Amino acid sequence: MKHKYLAIIALAALFTGCGKKEQAAKEKPEIKIEAGNIKVVATDRNDGADEIRAILERDKAKIDSIKSPVLGEATVALEKYIPESPLMNFAADALMEMAQRNSAQKVDIALTNKGGLRSNITAGTITFGDVYNVFTFDNRLAFLILNGEQLLQLCGEIAAAGGEAISGMRLVITQEGKLVDATVAGKPIDPQGTYRIATLDYLAQGNDNLTTLAQGSGLEVTKHLLRDLMVEFIKEHTAKGKKISAECDGRITIKE
Repeated sequence: MKHKYLAIIALAALFTGCGKKEQAAKEKPEIKIEAGNIKVVATDRNDGADEIRAILERDKAKIDSIKSPVLGEATVALEKYIPESPLMNFAADALMEMAQRNSAQKVDIALTNKGGLRSNITAGTITFGDVYNVFTFDNRLAFLILNGEQLLQLCGEIAAAGGEAISGMRLVITQEGKLVDATVAGKPIDPQGTYRIATLDYLAQGNDNLTTLAQGSGLEVTKHLLRDLMVEFIKEHTAKGKKISAECDGRITIKE
């Protein structure tokens, strides 16, 4: 899927470059191709335009056929904002459920970054394309262990970011991005304890200013793409007659 998107963009860039060279010599109509959320506009000013047009139209049809299948239905709009939001809570809770299913050991916390959620999902039908638009990166499910002191440090990083998508943990932060309080499963974090975290391979490397994750032990990167886990989660709930819903429940609150 990703390679098809890149192929369309690369062809469009090449085509546009050729058009610029002959702009003074020829003036021809524009080619406009739309495939899902991708829009390609190029000017037909070079030889071979018909061949390029055919390639773009062919790939558009393939992409649309992949993105169109319906997975389920959302009862509310799943949107992203901080410190927590329906989309962030949905992503984290779904990650927690699917991570626990794919691990023989207990998972205490699920964490993904709001920056990795690239679009919202409107209320109503959820298609594969909707999920792909949110989870565009090929991030894989990863597990790691932090001790209590490291977890508190991570909570401070989440507070500094104004909030991230979390499950299994509740935070109180200030408007200025300082950590006030943190609990796991309703209990204060034990500085001497250990906590197993489900997250993404990208974040496990300490990216997106969540640097403490790189200090974790027992790193396990699985074969499971986050996007595939989300698709599976929605399909299974739909098969059980359940609709997708999420709300802000106070898992990250700002102290007044």
